[in-house]
Formats: sequence, structure tokens, C-alpha cells
Amino acid sequence: MTHVDVLIVGAGFAGMRALHVLRGRGLSVHVIEAGDDVGGTWYFNRYPGARVDIESLEYSYAFDEDLQQEWEWPERYAAQPDVLRYLQHVADRLDLRRDITFGRRAESFVYDEDSALWTATTDHGEQWTCRYLVPAVGFLSTAYLPRIPGIDSFGGRLVHTGQWPHEGVDVAGERVAIVGTGATGVQLIPHLARDAASLTVLQRSPMWTVPLQNIPMPEEYQRRIKAQYPELRRRELEESFAGNFLVDFDLRPSETRKAFDVSAQEREAEYDFRWESGGLCFYMSFADLLFDQAANDTLRDYLARRVREIVRDPATADLLIPTDHPPLTKRLCCDNGYFEAFNQENVRLVDTKTDPIAEITPTGVRLESGAEHDVDVLVFATGFDAGTGSLTRLNIVGRDGRTLAEHWSGGARTHLGLMSDGFPNLFLLDGPLSPAAFFSPPLLSDYQSQLVARIIERLDADGTRAIEPDPDAVTTWMGHVDDICAMTLLPKANSWWLGANIPGKPRQFLYYLGGFPEYRRRCELVLEGGFEEYLRDRHSAAAL
Repeated sequence: MTHVDVLIVGAGFAGMRALHVLRGRGLSVHVIEAGDDVGGTWYFNRYPGARVDIESLEYSYAFDEDLQQEWEWPERYAAQPDVLRYLQHVADRLDLRRDITFGRRAESFVYDEDSALWTATTDHGEQWTCRYLVPAVGFLSTAYLPRIPGIDSFGGRLVHTGQWPHEGVDVAGERVAIVGTGATGVQLIPHLARDAASLTVLQRSPMWTVPLQNIPMPEEYQRRIKAQYPELRRRELEESFAGNFLVDFDLRPSETRKAFDVSAQEREAEYDFRWESGGLCFYMSFADLLFDQAANDTLRDYLARRVREIVRDPATADLLIPTDHPPLTKRLCCDNGYFEAFNQENVRLVDTKTDPIAEITPTGVRLESGAEHDVDVLVFATGFDAGTGSLTRLNIVGRDGRTLAEHWSGGARTHLGLMSDGFPNLFLLDGPLSPAAFFSPPLLSDYQSQLVARIIERLDADGTRAIEPDPDAVTTWMGHVDDICAMTLLPKANSWWLGANIPGKPRQFLYYLGGFPEYRRRCELVLEGGFEEYLRDRHSAAAL
């Protein structure tokens, strides 16, 4: 059994940064990682077309100016191999691998109140004890495979996009079906359509999808951004709601006007600009699109017209236009030729909302109508058990023998998305009820890692062994997160933001919508104010 001050689970963006920060504070730190190398989500998600939908120059660490300046991104939006290559470079540059054990999955984490220590056990039988446990497992890392009758009977190749084989999947000349048209499906379908003999897209719920407008990185643009990095990163942290400073090549700011503050012609021009700029920048369009249904309807009409302009068959176009949720209330999908793929003769769209999947057969998929689709390769692009799934599967056992899964059976309970009551010295990075889904993950994990380091320093300085949030503080924070969501149109969508993609999962808005500057302000208030009163002679300091 090995003892360390801090044990981190996961070696993606968050885990790597936490290792660097906490090790730099003189603590003994170790990381256990299921993969055979660093990267986390970017190690496992290797399906064709996988890439970021935040600009490469944003979706990167900001703590080291030399690193920012030396790294060259080949594309405006980095593909999975380039993100992984970047993280491998960071691991080498900071000498992180010496404190990481790869190829290990955690079987349990058990807290002992008498010693105030966690004991971790892996699938290889190793054990670690630690004072502080830091899960950095990501909020989109536990693949969801629906329990469809007969799924184990399929005689062809079955693969989930979140567990894509490293050697790839050769679909050339094959009959392929894909289940799921969320962000992953939108990225993958053009590649399958290009290579497969036939592609059947089994769609239950269409998504609002916009072009990524990806291009090779313009040298002058990258040079200009790097020259402005200090100021742009400051704006991300202090002024930007979602941590975005790049909207187009001229750094056009977010729109502050409302949709009906301008004429119809100006509104069309604004939407044209966002469409041509690409990526997620529609979220930075008119200020009331997420709050006013009439304003949102103007965007709905625009996007629907765009789909009909691209897709030649009107019936197919109609099926690809969502009718069950307003634009922006689910995370926008960003594509490279998605709608164009449905103009190919080898691609067929099947509506499984009106004719659901009844079972998987040895030769393919049978629908409730009796229609059968025989295929050689069956791909599930059915997403992840977002936010809570990776954490509740870790078998974390806190005070009184209660598991995190039991404690969260009615929904995630955290304060600031950082800690949960009943689980002393457990710090969550990019956790539920934090801004994780609405802020740049590399930047959020950087701030939270430093926040954890500051909390540990305070505990050590005051001689306090353990800390956990007060249950009332947790309940108040949960209510605050819900209240902000209720002010928007987001509850109108059954999204993974609400856990609605997982059958039986409690419906709960899983992320903080108040913006990172407000989140950081509240974290700092805790450390500057109420933190002290909970450190007086308490074994478990209910400080957060």
C-alpha cells in the first residue's frame, strides 16, 4: 500500500493540471488513469471526425505563456489526434508521467473517518491511501449504450463512438447503420457516408446543427492571437460568460442587442455572419435568444431555411429540422458536411421516433413496424452519461458507508460543483453543478486546481484534518443553479444538460449557467469570508 497526500483519478486536461499545480505546492501527488497514456476523453474518442468545437487557440492551457507561444495548432478547430498530441507534449514538457500509473481502473474509494484518509483499490489489486481524493474524470467520458433487446446477438461489427478501436474501423464497401445524431453522430456521419457502400442513419431526435467552418490555421491569425494572449485570456476569465474571446477573425464581440431591437434585414445579416463565422458563435448572437421564445423563433426560422437550402429532398430536410426544442436549448452541433451527406445516394435517413427500434437482430436492426435493416457494421453514437455518470460509477464510499451513487440517487449534490456533503476531502474537477459545460474545460480545471491547492493550504495552516460542505450550503447552491436555468428556455429541451438522455436518471440541470466570472466571485467569497468560521476545532469542517 502506497500513501500520498493527493490521489487524482484521470489524466485528461483536468487531472494533468491538478497534478502540476498540487505537486508544485510541495504535496506528494499520484494519478491513476484507465488509458495507456494521457488524454482522457481525447485518448478514447478516436472516431473519424472527432474534433473540438471551441477554437484551438482557446481550447488550451493558459497558465504557461511559453507553452502558449511555442505550440502551433494546424487547424482552426483541432482534430482529436492534434489535441492528444498537445496533451502528450504538455505531459513531457512538465514531466508528469513519472507520477501517473496508466492502465488502471479504480474499483473503490473508501473514506475512514478515524484516520481521515481515503483508501483506493484498483482492478490490478494495488492500493493507495491519501488524505485528499480528486476525481478528474470529465463530464463526458462514460459512454452510454442503450439496452435494446437483442443487442448481444448482432453478428457483425458493433462499436460505440466513445470506445472507438485504436486501429480504426474499416467500413469501405460495408453496409453501415448508425444510431444517434447528436454531436458525435454529426461529426462521424460524413466520414461514414464517404466510405461505406450504404449508410442508414437511425435518427430519433434531430439536432440543430451549424457549420464549423474549419480551415487550416492561418499563420497571420495565430500570430496575431498569440500577440494578444495576455489580454484575451484576461477577458475570458473576467468578462466572458463562457470563456470565448474568438468569434471571427476580427474578434467581433458578443451581440448585446435583442433580436427585435433591429430590423429584419439587420437580423438576417447578423445570422448570416454567425453562420459564416462557424462554430458555437450563435450563442453570442442576440442577447435574448435564450430567454424570449419569440426572439428564439427568428433563429429557428433562419436555421430551418438553411437546412432546406442544403438538403435537396424536402421530406428528408423536414426530418432533419428539430420540432421538439428551440435552437440553443441543447448544445449546438457543429458539422463538416453533415447535411450534404444526405444528398448522397448511398445515405438513407430513418425516423425512429415514429417507428422506434424494436430489437437488434443477428443481421441488423428491426423496427416496430417490422421493417428490417441488414447491416455489416452497427455504430452507436449515443453519447455519455454526462456530469454524474463517471463519478457514480467509481464506487466512492464516504462517511457512514454511504456511496456517492446512493447519495446522488435523487440528483447530484455539490456545492460550487467542487465538493459533496458526506464526502470529506473529496474535490471534484469539472464536476456537476459547476460551469463545466459552459466554460472552457482547460481554464476551469486550472482555476479549480488552484482553488483546491489554496483550500489544502488553509487546512494545513489551521491544523484541520478534513473538510466537507454543509448540507444546507449544498441545497442552497442546487437551488441557485436551478433558479438560473428556470429563467431561460433550456428546460424546454430534453438534453444531456438535464440528464434526459439516460433512462431513469433524475431530471436536474447539471451545470452552472451564471457565467464563470460570477462563479469565480462566489468561490472567492467562500475563501475570503465564510470559510474561517468552519475551521474551529472541527474534524469535518463544513467550510464550503
